[in-house]
Amino acid sequence: MSRNTLYIVQSELNAVVATLRRSQRLLGGVPQGQDPLLRSFFDLREVLSSVQSLADVAPSVFVAPFLDVILSDHTGGTATEQALVSVDKFLSYGLFDPACITAASAVQQIAEAVTRARFVGTDPSFDEVVILRILQVLRALLLSPAGALLTDET
Repeated sequence: MSRNTLYIVQSELNAVVATLRRSQRLLGGVPQGQDPLLRSFFDLREVLSSVQSLADVAPSVFVAPFLDVILSDHTGGTATEQALVSVDKFLSYGLFDPACITAASAVQQIAEAVTRARFVGTDPSFDEVVILRILQVLRALLLSPAGALLTDET
């Protein structure tokens, strides 16, 4: 994997963090320093800054914070949608190499998280956008080379 893949994950990390912060300001939630979702992104940022290539990071490690947002029932639709967009990009750009030993676990985690997505619904029309994103991620998962790693149980 090239260094560009590292930048893709960093860029998506920044996008989700910005969305989470904006949501917290609007909804008034947990202080930023205490939010476990933000903390997991900050931890991922440290990991990414210490490696030369995304190939040095297990796929389940770099996708986990995004899946945490998707699974959280304390995030709004905008944060969930941004995390889904990020995972969709990871799949579309081929960041999950089927030859990687740990890719199968990450792909299964994505399938499970997306099918169990939770978010605080605020606007019925935007909720439909989130549902559409869920379908897009599932489609990207099935069509990507990593989709071959899915099992019947997933």
